[in-house]
Amino acid sequence: MWGMTAFRSARPAARAAAALLAIGFVAACDGWPAAAPEPAPSCAAPVRCVAVGGLATTVAFSPNGSRYAVGGFGALHVFDTATGATVASMPVRDFEPVSHLVFSPDGSRLATPVEGGVRLWDTGTGRPAGTLTGHSRIPMDLAFSPDGTLLAGAGHNGVVRLWSVATNKTVAVLTGHTDWVGAVAFSPDGTTLASAGQDGLVRLWQVATGTVTATLTGHEGPVQDLAFAPGGRLLASAGNDGTVRIWDVAGGAAPHVMSGHDGVVYTVAYSADGASLASGGWDGTVRLWRAADHAQAALLPGWIREADGHMGGVSGVALSPDGHTVAIADGADRVRLWPV
Repeated sequence: MWGMTAFRSARPAARAAAALLAIGFVAACDGWPAAAPEPAPSCAAPVRCVAVGGLATTVAFSPNGSRYAVGGFGALHVFDTATGATVASMPVRDFEPVSHLVFSPDGSRLATPVEGGVRLWDTGTGRPAGTLTGHSRIPMDLAFSPDGTLLAGAGHNGVVRLWSVATNKTVAVLTGHTDWVGAVAFSPDGTTLASAGQDGLVRLWQVATGTVTATLTGHEGPVQDLAFAPGGRLLASAGNDGTVRIWDVAGGAAPHVMSGHDGVVYTVAYSADGASLASGGWDGTVRLWRAADHAQAALLPGWIREADGHMGGVSGVALSPDGHTVAIADGADRVRLWPV
């Protein structure tokens, strides 16, 4: 059974859009194609494709798996997983592309980054449900605490901000990173927050006190995404160095390094039972890994092919809680749902 993850783009030309798309999701490679590229033939049964009315860059399943949300350039929608019907469409503007989204633990709210903070949406009606402010620009990543009381926002200026969802007020500002923070993740018990970004360091924070309890080193370059395993002992990180690293945050053992992607790894997610791991990256692939031996179990190809023949980067991957579906967003005008 799978968890869910989020979008991270690292191309400089995404930054022109990502000055829109999130103040620069990390320069690492060449940019998004200026013109619509030819699609690769990967949208036939058993793969399902769902048009989103824009360019899909991020996708997430609700915690119970009954719905999934897709965001991107001019698009933010919630779909019924079983039928594919649109449940809600949010009124986003083209110049406010949705770079990332997360469901609240009860599935009733969706959080998306906006200039200066976060916008909350009612997932049933599609209407705005609140705004959290305090960041100087657009947060680069978001994470709800497991109990839904806190929301963490990763800042371009090296800070992590914690908001109370009940009051929409900032309750803590965590400082220590030397540049942008691109990833945040709560441990399953909510006591620890992990953060990482341009400085290549993974920091573990005690949520109650806001103090750093550990700093994990090893990535050769920026870190793009983080995901805790269900038990909370293991933490996965995805980096510009093309690797996924598995850290034992409790025991302190050296991390397992999983290689295979050609270029930046943007996203990583554990399965709900902790037995598997998924990652997506610049090479246009989603790779499924076995947690037991860290071997690659499957490879799902990309959809967008650029003019030079390169597959466009996978910017968002979500994995359904029942373990049967992988949803992929890679800048096309649709998301692809793969059975696994």
